[in-house]
Amino acid sequence: MRVRTLSLALLSAAALAACGSPDLTLPDAARVPAQPAGNHISNNCVLFNVPPVGTQFGAPVGQPPGTWVFSEQGIRVQVNKFITSPPGSAYNLMRIEPAPPPFTLAVGNTGHVVNLNALFAFAGIGWVTSNVKLHYMKYTGGYENLSVNGSPVFVGQITAPPAVIAGATITSTPVGFVGGVQGTLTISGVPINTIQLGGTDLWIDTVCAY
Repeated sequence: MRVRTLSLALLSAAALAACGSPDLTLPDAARVPAQPAGNHISNNCVLFNVPPVGTQFGAPVGQPPGTWVFSEQGIRVQVNKFITSPPGSAYNLMRIEPAPPPFTLAVGNTGHVVNLNALFAFAGIGWVTSNVKLHYMKYTGGYENLSVNGSPVFVGQITAPPAVIAGATITSTPVGFVGGVQGTLTISGVPINTIQLGGTDLWIDTVCAY
């Protein structure tokens, strides 16, 4: 009788532990509740791996401003006029190139824009983009354009953009090297439909939507 009572007590304790207490033998990640299904935490990126190296877009190949030139991972890319300073405009090219050696943040190929803006549209990826990150590189001199959701274009240094554009928080983290700078640009805080980025001489890579 004592053995049977003890066995029942042990079984009851085990059942309660299984139902009400975490299994401390599991790694921490296994004990964390799963993310709700609505929280999209993966990303889609333009890595400039779709067009072949050497492909050019824009004026040299007869594409007018506003031309959609390619799509990668559901993100569409358009070429547009570059806003100059003093106010005016220019329209030259974007070329697919391997990353220059100083551009260590890049992953493989890059989009090299010369007096041209590249617009990235995120509506085709199937979920609302709330955060965009990208990497950039430039040599000393020149300036850049930045626009969010069709906002008026910022003309200045991408290393020091406005803190807010069209309600979106803008963060740039530049890292200098001899003769230039590379860095990460983050745009967040509102649903992001489009961003437009260009420069007098700017390399862009890893444009990722989250």
